[in-house]
Amino acid sequence: MPLRAFLDRIARVPSITSWTRLEPRPREGSLARSLQAQVRDPLWMLARQWQVGEFLGDDAGSPIQATLGVEQRTVTTYRPGADDAATVALDPTVPVEVHVEREPVALRLRGAVQLGLFFETAVREAPVADPAGVIAAFRTAFPIAAAAPDPVFTTPEADRFRALAVGRVTDGEKLFVAAAAVQAGQVPPTPLPPEATNAGVPGALAALLTHRRALFSQPAADSAWQAQRLDYQFALGSPAPAAATGQGGDLVLSAADFPGGHLDWYSFSLEADAASAVTAANPAQITTKSFDFLPNHVTFRGMPDARWWNFEDRVTDFGQLDAEHVDLAKLLVMEFALVYGNDWFQVPVPVDLAGGAGMLSRVTTLVVTDTFGVRTLLRPSEQTTVAADAPPWSMFKLSGADGARSDFILMAPTLGIADDGDALEEVRFLRDEMAAMAWAVEHRLLGELDDRVDAHERYLARLQATPPPPPLVAAPDGPKIAYTLEVPVPDNWIPLVPVQSPQGELFLRRGTMEIPTATGFLNIAARAQVLGPGQPFFVADRIVPRSGVTVDRYFRSTRASDGTTFLWLARRSGRGQGSGWSGLRFDLVEKLTP
Repeated sequence: MPLRAFLDRIARVPSITSWTRLEPRPREGSLARSLQAQVRDPLWMLARQWQVGEFLGDDAGSPIQATLGVEQRTVTTYRPGADDAATVALDPTVPVEVHVEREPVALRLRGAVQLGLFFETAVREAPVADPAGVIAAFRTAFPIAAAAPDPVFTTPEADRFRALAVGRVTDGEKLFVAAAAVQAGQVPPTPLPPEATNAGVPGALAALLTHRRALFSQPAADSAWQAQRLDYQFALGSPAPAAATGQGGDLVLSAADFPGGHLDWYSFSLEADAASAVTAANPAQITTKSFDFLPNHVTFRGMPDARWWNFEDRVTDFGQLDAEHVDLAKLLVMEFALVYGNDWFQVPVPVDLAGGAGMLSRVTTLVVTDTFGVRTLLRPSEQTTVAADAPPWSMFKLSGADGARSDFILMAPTLGIADDGDALEEVRFLRDEMAAMAWAVEHRLLGELDDRVDAHERYLARLQATPPPPPLVAAPDGPKIAYTLEVPVPDNWIPLVPVQSPQGELFLRRGTMEIPTATGFLNIAARAQVLGPGQPFFVADRIVPRSGVTVDRYFRSTRASDGTTFLWLARRSGRGQGSGWSGLRFDLVEKLTP
């Protein structure tokens, strides 16, 4: 190794590291000028101002005050369906969704046992002389049935639960129906035992009625579900008082095809005036108010900044918008956002919804004062004529099928947040082009334990319990072929047969089928409440398109503005899953197995 390299390894040359801070050294005693962003080329700035059109500005003032005259009227009536005679007074304590969607709730085995336990506990806690004897009498009068009402679609879990409950508890649901009939002065389907008049027992029955009615919000003969259309139809009314006929008249807001779920202002349309006895007895309250506000700029994400030196955020990249020549709406939005975004102002219109019944509002006058003190009266856009034959432009206003418009804007008394449960029933309406008919497939059904049951799984279980007849076998000297009149379908496929009304309208009528089994014939009947078992059921043919329709029954829960909790059973219709084939075939000739 060279001597120099050896010395470099054993003797390191020391070094000194230092930093020098860069800082301005002004020639003057102040830093004001060095901190300024001065422009040395004023001609360039003038050219930029001319380029963006800043020299084309008008000598106009900015709005600094807006005076509004607002007329507000309450919503006071509710009409289920399309019959004006069914109009009732709107309960302001119940949200509109609850009014429209709720339907009666019939508890099954689990609910009946829970109600029975509640009643028996109330009897033991009441001043009853012989509580054990009274409970035994009610268990005899209202027993838990030993057999399932629908043995085909029952489950092993429900059978075990029923075996534990038989003879050990009162059927609380049957007792509730009988006690409610007695309270209403009607003949109960099952008479109460003589022990019902013992001291303390009427109080226990009253507690049962109060508890059962408080569980769910149920309708009082005001159901809005339209089975022939698989949706809801209702209307809200705001009848004008007799002394205020010139202030808009009677307003009827119709929701002709509400599928269920979320309800808002766009669900309603303006309807012709409707006259009924309840409208005259429930006039709307009309109030006129005046407000003064400072107009605020309309703001949105990514809008151009009004100041020259301010940088705009890059959250919204308008340069990435891909618009074709036919995308007129998108082009208008782009022009508004990029050119005229900071030219719009907004003024709030306060609405009092303390009563919870909704409100109709319209602006009667709007006067804007600018910085020069000029007062300008702004008129509705409908009064501005763009072309001779052009229709008037409006937004967020109520309109009807005949083109009529109302100056009122609806603040619907709808729900804010609602918790939706899983579908207890799910029926899928679909077309079967091979069979030239339609089907209502019961996908989910309400079981004995008040839970949902898979209908197809119950069909497979039924096949194991009662299989179809064995296939025919060819005899040595017999025929070699067999004729099949009809191929059976699954138990949860309910046929919908096309029929025609006397007026010529096409409907789909629910039918029945008999399925051959090893022990006889099994009649297929509808079990879902969506299909209205026990009564004729029709669906308009146009309601079931090729894509199908799905209808659910499920529980919904919400809390109103005053803290009241609502739990109700509702329905919801939506898009289906396309067409299907049940396997139904007629007039088959097949070779027999040797």
